[in-house]
Amino acid sequence: MALPSFTSEDFIWVRVVASGDDCNLYACDRNSRTLRLFGVHRVETPRPVDLAVVTDSAPDDEDELPVLLLSHRAIPPDCLVSMRPLGLLTIHCKAQVQEVIVAVPGADDGLAAWREVSDLPEDQRVTVATLARTLYGGREDSALIWADAARAREVIHQRKQAARLAQARSPKGAPAMPAWKPLGYRALGARRAAEIEPHSDAEYAYHQLPARFQEYVNNYLTHTERILFAVRRPALRSAVQRSFLRKSLLQEGLLMITDQQVVLACEIMPPDLTGIRYGYVIQGGVPERIASATVRTGSDRAFLEITWQASAGDQTTTWEFPAAAEEELTEAAVLLRAWRPMPEDTRLRRAYGPPQAEVRWQDPTAAAPASVELLAARLTQALHTALAHDEPALATALLPAWATQDKQARGFVVTDRRVFWLADPAGGDRPRLASYAIGEIASLEFQSSVIESWLAFYVMRPTGPQRVAITFPYAAEGFQECYSALRQQLVAVQPVL
Repeated sequence: MALPSFTSEDFIWVRVVASGDDCNLYACDRNSRTLRLFGVHRVETPRPVDLAVVTDSAPDDEDELPVLLLSHRAIPPDCLVSMRPLGLLTIHCKAQVQEVIVAVPGADDGLAAWREVSDLPEDQRVTVATLARTLYGGREDSALIWADAARAREVIHQRKQAARLAQARSPKGAPAMPAWKPLGYRALGARRAAEIEPHSDAEYAYHQLPARFQEYVNNYLTHTERILFAVRRPALRSAVQRSFLRKSLLQEGLLMITDQQVVLACEIMPPDLTGIRYGYVIQGGVPERIASATVRTGSDRAFLEITWQASAGDQTTTWEFPAAAEEELTEAAVLLRAWRPMPEDTRLRRAYGPPQAEVRWQDPTAAAPASVELLAARLTQALHTALAHDEPALATALLPAWATQDKQARGFVVTDRRVFWLADPAGGDRPRLASYAIGEIASLEFQSSVIESWLAFYVMRPTGPQRVAITFPYAAEGFQECYSALRQQLVAVQPVL
């Protein structure tokens, strides 16, 4: 039987972001004019497909169109592949809709007989659909709708066209992708070749992280940050923390120092057999607020202790690692202490926070958008009344009425000098809601999880640190922006000690 022929219009370039299985890594050796094996990429959880994204399908690569790439052999991360779409899978999960392309590499002649998703064996089609629901829907009751290859190419064309228009409207010189994310791939342990090398070793090591940790890093780093140092911590039993007479289990985590923050990110719990990701929790602050950073050892563990400054006192956090990480933690502590001012210090220091943002009150779960618009108008009017004449709002978020104990909606606001709650004026006479000066805040926490999500900060009082936590629905919008704005503003508002 003759194989079908294809034209150039059938193929589209994609970039692999996560290999489905272990694979060799090759580089071009200019001296011998051949390929050189320089490493082996190992995956934590094998999948029947490689995960890829359509290149140039978004003005920034965080929202690029995802692709499930079927192939006989796993393809290395960051490899460009000319693929041929077989179909489009649309996943409906509550109010969210995610489109996913199912494709095969154009260079694999062994898959030329597959022109449409309907050509796939039934069991393979079910496997792909189940994996897509797990990765991009997150719920077993997510609705799946298949479309043919022609519709897939149409969606790709629309996304690429929209990306070009968005890029044209963006400010001149705006970064097309995060400054910290390397385009290339480097084997773990490779050293920086020279000062002109565009990325640090820690930034190249990003590609060595499991796919789920790459997603976490994408979420909590801003586009303009640069990664200076990173240490990965395996899951382990704590030597000092106990729960129900047992040593507490510390989940796998990543300590990361950037030019804007120092943070320990830990997953809530490892993915189960279905691959569902339960999210992450991060703790940290800004290096400009660090009073001291030391490393101590004991009980076959190494502990990084950081003391954060606030106007009413200091807070100390302790992060636990295996004893083998002592040398790396010592290097991290030296780096953190370098931020401390020195006598006759002439080094430049950051003294600016995030820009003023557009006031937005959104509830993606609302059944009646008109009611949200009325609530947003009331909260906006109340915000103008609450702000001082020279006080800009840096970020806002809406806590829906159904998510509060008293069934009254509230707005959370971050300004250049404080964070506070804003009550819905339609809620009647209510006591004044809490407000906290940014100079009083020592460190921050943020948890993004389908189980429970919250933003927390530690306010220093004469009696010690007071933890203030704001719990919000996983689908709520704006709280991660509030966390980022608050973290960035900690630099601009130095504590008065």
